[in-house]
Amino acid sequence: MAVDIVAINGKKYRSVREGLASVLAPYGAESEPVQILSKQVKNNDEGNQAVFYNPIQQFNRDLTVLAITIYGEGAILQKSARSNQKPHRSKRKKQHAATSGVAQNNQEPISVQENHRKRKVDDAEDETITEHATDGSKRPKVDQVPDAEDDLPVAQLNGGEDSVLPKADASDGQNIEVPLPGVQALRQTSQPLTAPSRPTPFTILDALSATGLRALRYAKEIPFATNIVANDLSPEAVKSIELNIDHNEVKGRVHSNLADARAFMYSKVGNESIRQQEGYVHRFDVVDLDPYGTAAPFFDASLQALQDGGMLCVTCTDAGVFASAGYPEKTYALYGGIPTRGPHSHETGLRLILNGIAVSAARYGIAIEPLLSLSIDYYARLFVRIHKKPQEVKLLPGTTMIVYSCGHGCGSWTTQPYLRNQKQTAKNGDTFYKYSSAQGPSAAPNCDHCGSKTHITGPMWAGPLHNSHFVKRMVERIPSLDKSVYGTTDRLQGMLSMALEEDFTPQPEHVNGNESHVTTQNSIGSPDARIIPRISPALVDPAPFFIMPTLLAKVIHCMTPPEDLFRGALRGLGYRVTRSHCKPGSMKTNAPFDVIWEVVREYMRTKAPIKEGAVKKGTPGWNILARLRGTERLLVSELKDSSKAQIERCESKEDLKTVLQGMLYRLENEKEEDSTAPKETPNQADAMSGDQAIVENSNSISNGSKETPDDITPSKLKIIFDQALGKDAGRGKLVRYQVNPRENWGPMSRAGRTT
Repeated sequence: MAVDIVAINGKKYRSVREGLASVLAPYGAESEPVQILSKQVKNNDEGNQAVFYNPIQQFNRDLTVLAITIYGEGAILQKSARSNQKPHRSKRKKQHAATSGVAQNNQEPISVQENHRKRKVDDAEDETITEHATDGSKRPKVDQVPDAEDDLPVAQLNGGEDSVLPKADASDGQNIEVPLPGVQALRQTSQPLTAPSRPTPFTILDALSATGLRALRYAKEIPFATNIVANDLSPEAVKSIELNIDHNEVKGRVHSNLADARAFMYSKVGNESIRQQEGYVHRFDVVDLDPYGTAAPFFDASLQALQDGGMLCVTCTDAGVFASAGYPEKTYALYGGIPTRGPHSHETGLRLILNGIAVSAARYGIAIEPLLSLSIDYYARLFVRIHKKPQEVKLLPGTTMIVYSCGHGCGSWTTQPYLRNQKQTAKNGDTFYKYSSAQGPSAAPNCDHCGSKTHITGPMWAGPLHNSHFVKRMVERIPSLDKSVYGTTDRLQGMLSMALEEDFTPQPEHVNGNESHVTTQNSIGSPDARIIPRISPALVDPAPFFIMPTLLAKVIHCMTPPEDLFRGALRGLGYRVTRSHCKPGSMKTNAPFDVIWEVVREYMRTKAPIKEGAVKKGTPGWNILARLRGTERLLVSELKDSSKAQIERCESKEDLKTVLQGMLYRLENEKEEDSTAPKETPNQADAMSGDQAIVENSNSISNGSKETPDDITPSKLKIIFDQALGKDAGRGKLVRYQVNPRENWGPMSRAGRTT
């Protein structure tokens, strides 16, 4: 990244080139530092900022450009297909006039002509519309007409007659008009994806733009983007955006807007049934939220500015809130849920953010579909597609869960859905869902493994974090990217590869729309690989969080099992194991904690024995080791567990006497089985295939069941630490996790007003 100091009209700017764009970020002089809330702030070696810019988030911007490109290619195909499938309104009106005998000699009556004059928006896609500006010159106007299926609240950009965007004026603080792009400008930037004579509109809103860098990169690196609005509340930021628009020569496609982002997006509400005047601006295909801190205050408003099927891009940099147990009251206020204590807190944070978006969307009959959800450095980045489908909103309680977390003990957890979504088949063969209350609680007050108290966290999103089709297309596109433009391609490759691997949801073949995937077709009726299929809104993630073998071993004070041996043992039992993108040393698996702890205990028993007295009595580790194979404590522990349910069912003295006599008999006569004997025991791999285990686990979590898929006693599993089975196939060198890019890197300080 090249950084230079540029002087314009005696004022210094820091010229920063990123991708194909270049921004001139204003900085205060060293002798006159920027005052922010009565404090002097210096941002690393960058000087004092008047407009916020953080070079560490280049990965965020590279990722977003790639994500919008992949999404946009499919979205444009779908919009073009819908446009080709319906006759043009003007043609329908002419046909109706001809059949009714009204139109004669190619002339229409005055009433029809007047109707056409009032509703020219119906024909705006067929001609270039211009009007005279206040200076006597002509300015082009947007020729966009809403699709019939796009029925979310809409509005003009500023609600005025001329449909132009307000811009900050440095002299008097008043708004002046900025023309919107015309048809000719859109045609010049069209790509092969769209018809050269009339490009399909594709609009992007950068709601919190600062320097306008994101909007500039979208204009220069996304060829089919036709209209990009860079909005900011700060007059200084808007002036910087205008300066950078001229500097990058993208005035025909990028437009500044001075407004509160929420007010601007809420201005779309209430205009869906009103015929707009000439220059009507369509709702946005993409809304990008990248605030300093949380994006929660913008969730509701952003849904008003998106088209049906649009994509919402969200950045939340308040990881200290959504991924920490230090401020549970603040987390609940922002995201409607309580965070989890433990190493998987960042993955919990992703689900809390998704839950906040899903609840906001559900109020308007909108269902969300996470396309990609990543925990990156100190922030979360999510890409969510929305669908205006009230029927899918009914599935939201079944894909929302609370979690019983043993945060102060062994770190295990148990999930509990709010509702059960039960799939039913009608007499005509169609499928539908029946909704019933979930059975609970799914966990006892004390942890089943270590005896510690469990804590309630959530509610949070229980469905998949990613759409594997979307992520796969992004991974496939990376080798063709220009590394001089995308400076973080190595990290893109590594993180997206891990995101693709950690998706444990079943992936059946494309079938009819009632099944788990919907095949979207283009105008000629054949599937197109560029269109991202819709995953089932009823899917529940069978592996919602990752585990850390180092912390599991720490509980019982033993040596950490090598990754290959740990993975090999679980895979040998028929479970899936991958890395997680969230944290180095993490693993995601669909194995239940009964099996996970048995593997850890068996590794300690056979590979790395601990010293006598290393674990103190009464600690979580002591209770977990009570189930160690080959010890008398295992018999006592299993006897206690099995007797609890029997004693609870006793209704008379005779019943209780029978149970107690049975316990005494087992204590005196039963001996612990020798786990080293060659006797064959059924394994998970023998019980079902890997894919079947995934489906069964998904159903088990959805129904709130705690049982393992094969109901085999964990202490009798045949565990083999197969290093060869645990090794991942060679994929070359991948940059899976961030390396500190420079000294004192991080979120940086908020920009402020100069004094």
